[in-house]
Amino acid sequence: MADADGVKAEAEAFAKVYAALFSSPACSSAEHVAEVASSIGKHYRPGITFFTNGGISRFDVRFHRLTAIVTADTGLQSRQEAADLIEKEMRKAISYGIGVHLDLLEICKVEVYSQTSALCWLHWAFRPKPGSEYEGKDCTFTNIYGYRAATAGVEAGWEFVVRDEEVNAMFKSIGKSFDD
Repeated sequence: MADADGVKAEAEAFAKVYAALFSSPACSSAEHVAEVASSIGKHYRPGITFFTNGGISRFDVRFHRLTAIVTADTGLQSRQEAADLIEKEMRKAISYGIGVHLDLLEICKVEVYSQTSALCWLHWAFRPKPGSEYEGKDCTFTNIYGYRAATAGVEAGWEFVVRDEEVNAMFKSIGKSFDD
């Protein structure tokens, strides 16, 4: 088990790797978006839940009834479902000509909750595709992520994301929503 400083350092490093996926030019490429979404999905733990303006998108894990454990197959299925949602939202942004480019501006705060978990406030900037009608309509927002270190054979990852500010800021900036 890691100590509080160890979990905080792990969560910060994890957030930086995760953020780098969203700043890749491949995010705005229709041919590469599935690959990017799959990579993003690998950062979610089985059962990942997105909270958005009172709505809940939960990707349930099916437990083996006799052992009550998450198997590799069920964990991967849950991650793939989350990746599919991310891909759908990214494709919608690409089809609108907006693109998908996020820059992590700051890790505002990492609050350690236990030896294996932390809450992370990540401050992002969304930058519409250069040359699009949305160019210059950047927006910023902060999402809250629940980080869990590797436990019981399950890789480290986000367990939940609260993304009200993301959806609201994007809608205010460009007049479109990708979460429906």
